[in-house]
Amino acid sequence: MSDPQPEAAPGGGGVTISDSVVAKVAFKAIGGIEGIHALGGTSARALAGLRGDKGTPGISVDLREGSVDIDVTMSIVFGANVPTVAEACRKAVSEQVTAATGLPVRAVNVLVTDVVFPEDQAGGAG
Repeated sequence: MSDPQPEAAPGGGGVTISDSVVAKVAFKAIGGIEGIHALGGTSARALAGLRGDKGTPGISVDLREGSVDIDVTMSIVFGANVPTVAEACRKAVSEQVTAATGLPVRAVNVLVTDVVFPEDQAGGAG
């Protein structure tokens, strides 16, 4: 009896959710996960800039047939357990996107492209 699809408005209208809304929700969901250094990589940030996705680097969304696939590209902090971070990311993104949009999340693919060592995080190369 519980239908996960949003119901149509009484006047026959509907709701369309853009990729950028889904990407922003996913970006926010990942914010508190320990072990993530940054989203995106150098090439991912450049591609996001070309596409105009400046607010959600490292997040790519594919909406089709009423469900969504989300790709997350990130660098992690040295010492973090990659499978644990990836699973936390998948769970948070899936739950938040579904809760905020009503869209079922078919897949959250996590790509770890870099590891950042403590000495790299200190900043200032001289």
